Amino acid sequence: MSPSRRARRVLLIVVPVLVLALGAGGYAAWRYTDLFTPDRLCGGAVATGDVQKVLGGGRVKVVDSSFSKDRADPQAACIIDVGEGGGTAAELTLRTHRVDALDRDVTVDPGMSQPDRGPVGAFSNGTGWLMLPPGCRLPVRDRDRLAARDADVLTVDVHHRGELADWQDVPAKETPSPETRAALARLAAGFGAAVAKSSGCGTADVPDVHLTAAGTSWQPAVDGQLCGLPGTGTGTGAQGLVQRVSDPAAPIRTCWVYDGTLNEPAIRFTSSTAARYPALVAGPESLDKPLPAGWRGKGSDSVVLAPCGNGNVFLHLAGRDPYLDPAVPTRDTPLFRSWADATGTGLGCGPLTPG
Repeated sequence: MSPSRRARRVLLIVVPVLVLALGAGGYAAWRYTDLFTPDRLCGGAVATGDVQKVLGGGRVKVVDSSFSKDRADPQAACIIDVGEGGGTAAELTLRTHRVDALDRDVTVDPGMSQPDRGPVGAFSNGTGWLMLPPGCRLPVRDRDRLAARDADVLTVDVHHRGELADWQDVPAKETPSPETRAALARLAAGFGAAVAKSSGCGTADVPDVHLTAAGTSWQPAVDGQLCGLPGTGTGTGAQGLVQRVSDPAAPIRTCWVYDGTLNEPAIRFTSSTAARYPALVAGPESLDKPLPAGWRGKGSDSVVLAPCGNGNVFLHLAGRDPYLDPAVPTRDTPLFRSWADATGTGLGCGPLTPG
């Protein structure tokens, strides 16, 4: 066989093999990686890199993305999948959300991280929320069920295939991942800015969402010094309680106290000087009522909004369910009073209850 014929024969064998290999490689790249995915998703609102920090590697796909153009109804949502081998391995959902009282979506577990500046919010490794800019309000369609509030939120939730959804567990039980939480917060901040821009409500600037650390690990709850506040307690010398306390730098200070089971706290203490937070979680029906003589501020059975410094301090005390568990302390119990006074004193505005 001549050299020229031998060369042609080699080419006839090699070229199809190369074409098949390149085709298979391109298909694999499409199926298993984000080789052809843009740098930003959801109409440019969020970074693909942050999505991958939260969901992991794989083929990234936007399942749905929608923004309202109506200032009076800034509905928005974006759902992103990361897949492997043609299936969905994890899903991330961003959406605006109308707040209903002390909604689970705006609960602040002490194990969560919070922005230490900018909008109020909270993030675990797989879920979180952030207040929308002022002026971005979702309409109240059922006024008998939802009280009017001056703030709403966007939520972000992650679900990994084959694992429990995050709402079925609590952040206090997970090992915090600062990198994942920071990425989740950036996704929420970017999406919130896109909502403001699309609907023309609030500011379209992406806020700085540097996060605080997660709260302290489980520790004994010492009567007379609950939640790290001297003078706080029932005075009964209760034993066997454990607690978890949020980062002292967090804008929303929370302390959850457990009585023998770590599945659900018996008591939730919450305090905050953030200006917009009280109206988000309590509403005027709780915040505008006069308190008994000697109390500073206004409030209700378990909520107090009192003047403190140049603003106000918001106090809320809740339990498992005040209707099912009558032992949950309210404003007029020694526990609430001692905690309120210790909180006010710690903030430099003095006792808040009758002397």
